[in-house]
Amino acid sequence: MYSTLASAQYITIDNSKTPTQLVQDLFTAGSCVTPTNVTVSGWDFGGGEKSYAWFNSNSSGFPLANGLLISTGKASSAVGPNTTLLSEGPANWPGDSDLEQAIGENNTVNATVVEFDFVATTNYVSFNYIFSSEQYLSNPNPNQCNYSDGFSFLLRRNNSVINQNLGVIPGTNIPVKVTTVRGSGTNCPSANTDYFDAFNGSNHPTNFNGQTKLMIAEADIVPGESYHVKLVIADQGNNLYDSGIFIGGNSFNNDFAMGDDRLIADGNPLCPGETLTVSPDYTVPGTLSYTWLKNDIPIPGYVNVNSPVYTITSAGIYTIVANLGTCTIRGYINIEYGPSPNDAVLIQCDDNSDGITIYNLNNVSQTITGGDSQMNIVGYFRNLSDAQNDQNAIANPQSYQNNQGNTVVAKVENNQFGCINYASISLQVASNTINSILPVRACDTVAPQDGLFPFDLNAISLQIQNNNTLPAGNSIQYFTDSQDAVTQNNQLSTPFTNTTANEQTIYARIATGPDCYAILPVTLIVISFPDLQDQAVGICDGESAILDAGSGYASYSWDTNPVQNTQTIAVTQAGNYTVTVTTAEGCTGTKTFIVAVSEMATILNIEVNSFSGTNNSVTVHVSGNGNYEFSLDNVNYQDSNVFTNVLPGEYQVFVRDKNGCDNPPPQTVYVLDYPRFFTPNGDGYNDTWKIKNLEINYPNAELLIFDRYGKLLKQFFPSDEGWNGTFNSYTLPSDDYWFTLSLNNGRIIKGHFALKR
Repeated sequence: MYSTLASAQYITIDNSKTPTQLVQDLFTAGSCVTPTNVTVSGWDFGGGEKSYAWFNSNSSGFPLANGLLISTGKASSAVGPNTTLLSEGPANWPGDSDLEQAIGENNTVNATVVEFDFVATTNYVSFNYIFSSEQYLSNPNPNQCNYSDGFSFLLRRNNSVINQNLGVIPGTNIPVKVTTVRGSGTNCPSANTDYFDAFNGSNHPTNFNGQTKLMIAEADIVPGESYHVKLVIADQGNNLYDSGIFIGGNSFNNDFAMGDDRLIADGNPLCPGETLTVSPDYTVPGTLSYTWLKNDIPIPGYVNVNSPVYTITSAGIYTIVANLGTCTIRGYINIEYGPSPNDAVLIQCDDNSDGITIYNLNNVSQTITGGDSQMNIVGYFRNLSDAQNDQNAIANPQSYQNNQGNTVVAKVENNQFGCINYASISLQVASNTINSILPVRACDTVAPQDGLFPFDLNAISLQIQNNNTLPAGNSIQYFTDSQDAVTQNNQLSTPFTNTTANEQTIYARIATGPDCYAILPVTLIVISFPDLQDQAVGICDGESAILDAGSGYASYSWDTNPVQNTQTIAVTQAGNYTVTVTTAEGCTGTKTFIVAVSEMATILNIEVNSFSGTNNSVTVHVSGNGNYEFSLDNVNYQDSNVFTNVLPGEYQVFVRDKNGCDNPPPQTVYVLDYPRFFTPNGDGYNDTWKIKNLEINYPNAELLIFDRYGKLLKQFFPSDEGWNGTFNSYTLPSDDYWFTLSLNNGRIIKGHFALKR
């Protein structure tokens, strides 16, 4: 870290003050303490230049306005800019043994010493100082890291020989010197960096390479006792690289100890709403009255009062002034409060205008905490009493319904300082009027024509914003349900493809920060052409057909030559005819008619597969340019020319053109099969075993019947009456019998049947 200043102002040095004046000016005006036995020793460089002098900040930005400078070189050389390396003390200028003992160093030289006595009025003494040194090099050699100029503020009771060094790191006994307070970033190890100010660049109020921050030396003392003070600084090891102590003017205070400041930086501020009762921990005999000030302004009701006690309720620097008649004694305490949570207003939309809606209380967490990561909301409650007693916490703050009141309380904990505080949340219902937008229409350009389309929600948001005067910083989210828009569940992302074909309403939630400004329904319309499916059309040879694109379109365009612009056209030729239709919104779609010319079918052959049981079939072979269907009864038609599972019998085969063109005459076919049993009992049913219609297709076929042993029982032909179940006029018993059928085409069919009596 390097310190530079924008201006070229530097401190000034006054060599005119006497040693007594130098010390007296360290004490606050009106102080009840007067320094005595003042001595100052150092080095006289001639011409009025000494190693000590009075300094003034001269509006340079130096932290101390004025005070006493004691140095290991010429005091006037401390004036900035920092452009020369000061090593001005002669080698025969001695050091100081008390200093060496206090800071744990030896071989000191170039010591400047200020000493005086005072009689303590109170039980506390303090003063401000800054330690500066040329040994704070930004680029030191490693062997320079162990040299440590130092100083000490030695305090002892005059009847004692024990010195107490007040120039220490706060809260420790570590003396302040170059090696114990140093910033990081150099070859030398850093130490107690919180108390180091900066390595200085050239444009600095002083001519030193670096310095500590403003520090306070303080001690508890015994009122009425006489004390001796010795302020001493010296070089260590050699007379090179001078150092200096700047002691604040009017900062030597024998005043009241008021306890520790309560500061955020120190991690001990008061919690919001907390009070602190303060008073000096010592009462000076003869005190006439007390006056309290806040930020140097007298506090009404606490001017010239008898009691030194005051209760602090707000942040500020508090001063107590004790009037002893001839002088005054002061005490100071600086009070800061930890950050307070902010009350919040949460505005939510109401989807049915009944004043009851659902709030996500977490939406105002940033408002309540102010973005402070150390603040944590530990619960929401319906009232302050519940929050303070940590009872009846709201179980679902993300979906809180205001049917029990429009105010809730957030309990907030500051994790850094352990503070608990409360913030009020006012629940309000949005009542903003907002202009709707026209339905958002889109042409369905993506196959299939299903009425679905990916909508750009950002473009819709722009329409809403252009159609309304909305608050700055607004945001718009979308939902398929108005209740979801209230609770912010299931937010849609862009692009959004409608889930209800052709027309769907979604809901735009317009928000400003955590608040819902309005909910606006938005209608999405997809213009699609579900009826524009390609269509096959047949026409009979020599006739015409009407092609109809459908009604309701703004315009039509057929790809004929010339182009036709009517809903329907008449065609007589086979081919593909495409029409382009346009809606009133400018959406276009196309449909193609595949026109084919039909001619009457010619039955080439009918193939009958008989004697196959359940696998009997009829196959009709035709020729011709047409779209045909087939039937065996002129009632039930099928597209296939193959009939399966056909029962034995006589059938009429019909071939029909689907376009209604001429049809060939039907043809008769017979499907043959043998009976699986017969019952020759004279009742007139199944009395003989015979294959029906066999004589029609196979008049020369021959049938042979055998018993199970292969004995020939009967030989007959299709024209015969069949077999009656006898052999040589004897009645044969119930049993299975076998047959052999020899057809005209050389096919031989064998099987068996049952005779039942």
